[in-house]
Amino acid sequence: MGLTIREMLKAEFFKDFKVIAGQGGIDKQIQGIAILDAPDGYKWTKGREFVISSGYVFQQHPRLFGEYIKTNTFREISGMGIKLDRYLKTVPDHIISIFNEHNIPLINIPMAPSWMEIMNQLNVLVMNKNIRQFRIGNINPKSFSNLTYQSRKINKILSQMEREMNFPAMLYDLSSEKPYYSSPTFLELMEDIQIGDFWNPTIEVTKEILCDNLRMIRYRFYDDKYDKPYSWITVPITVGDKIKAYFVVVEATGLIDYFDQFALRIGFLLLQSLYEQILVAQSIGDIGFEKFITEIVSGSLSDDETIVKRAIDLGLDINLNYYLILMKQEKEEAHLVSYKDELKEAINSSISHMEARMAMIDDNSCVFLLPADNRIPEKENLELMKKSANIFKKRIESKIENINIVFGISDNESTIYEIKRNYMRCEQTIKIGQILYPDEDYLNYSDLGVFAWMDIKEDELEIMSKDIKILIENPDHKELIETLKVYLECKMNYSLTAKQLFLHINTVRKRIEEINDLINFDIEDPMNRLKLEVLLKLMQ
Repeated sequence: MGLTIREMLKAEFFKDFKVIAGQGGIDKQIQGIAILDAPDGYKWTKGREFVISSGYVFQQHPRLFGEYIKTNTFREISGMGIKLDRYLKTVPDHIISIFNEHNIPLINIPMAPSWMEIMNQLNVLVMNKNIRQFRIGNINPKSFSNLTYQSRKINKILSQMEREMNFPAMLYDLSSEKPYYSSPTFLELMEDIQIGDFWNPTIEVTKEILCDNLRMIRYRFYDDKYDKPYSWITVPITVGDKIKAYFVVVEATGLIDYFDQFALRIGFLLLQSLYEQILVAQSIGDIGFEKFITEIVSGSLSDDETIVKRAIDLGLDINLNYYLILMKQEKEEAHLVSYKDELKEAINSSISHMEARMAMIDDNSCVFLLPADNRIPEKENLELMKKSANIFKKRIESKIENINIVFGISDNESTIYEIKRNYMRCEQTIKIGQILYPDEDYLNYSDLGVFAWMDIKEDELEIMSKDIKILIENPDHKELIETLKVYLECKMNYSLTAKQLFLHINTVRKRIEEINDLINFDIEDPMNRLKLEVLLKLMQ
């Protein structure tokens, strides 16, 4: 990712720097600057530097130049610059020939610029080059509608970084517990290192602070199986005072050069900015989306043309079909609305891959709008949603005490115009589903069957249950009611009922006879049995 000699010489500041030898190496890459004004100074160069000198050291030590060009350290430099108008007026032909032989550019540096100016200008050129390389566009809050867009941006930054630096990178999103890799090479180089070790090492490592302000740290792990220490660089990505992610570059047994660290900083700053913009976009989108959903549900927004306009402004694709899920919290002592941040974190870590949008409807209920994935069958879509909802439920219940969550889903995909109707279906799913399936916390509208059309009024239950009133009002008849329920579920089979209740078959027979004596109901009639089963469900 450094700068080539050619790129350096094209810049306005370096226009008077003239190549006098080694023209064939003009595309060598510079990864730093070294000043050679001491007889043994070249011993501390590490390669790929642009070595600069006033020429004074060569004037004072006439044989030094000839000795230097015979060393391995000389062959590893990218180029050399000398102020020939100062101490060394000319360079001998045999030295010129060595520069040409090894394609190492020898450059005549004008008198005027100071070493500091040369260093600063090279730094500026590298920084500008990095910025140009990482132009990936800005995030438009109105167009940001899901985390897939975030993934594309992250992947683009990471892949560009690896392409430019030749070191693989990873970003680990803490809220979603999701890693993004620049390429499979990162995983190949991880070897036995666990992901968490990159920022919270459980192995013995050394630490080198590369940039205190950015908290950029190089970790090095020493082990006999490596010829050189295994190393990586980690930078936390923070928004406000919270760490949202970790950015990691694996060096393995090599080290990132000086100018490549500029690329590292630029990539990090882009990721930091990306997270900040995403949070702003999410905040804007959340508020607008919540208002959009609540207005539709309440009936204050019903005009199709206005719905389309608002949906487009919020980044919703009006050409897609969506599923609607209603989530309710049943315990009075807990209030979901107080845990919005926890809900968002749980979404990111469980259903972000489904591009879900969330809106609070009241203190204890919220809806999720999920686009249907037309690339897979509907059954797979529904199974994926149920699995994600279960993960979401576990994460929420681990963060919030005294909470009881139930989901109702309108499991037919439809357009945004159907949001209100699907919301009403979800409400009915929870209302009736909890009666029919009291042990279930994830209920599908289609599972209700004809019961979905029932409008149960509690004040009318007494009228409907008059035929079995004597049975349900007496606390002593609890065993009889339980036996009747199981008897009906077992299709009036005495043997199965006895097995289910761990009773003797004669006990079951005796109880059913007692029930027939108490209630004014012929349970041999199929319609009566149906009404009785429904009533027993409702009365519980």
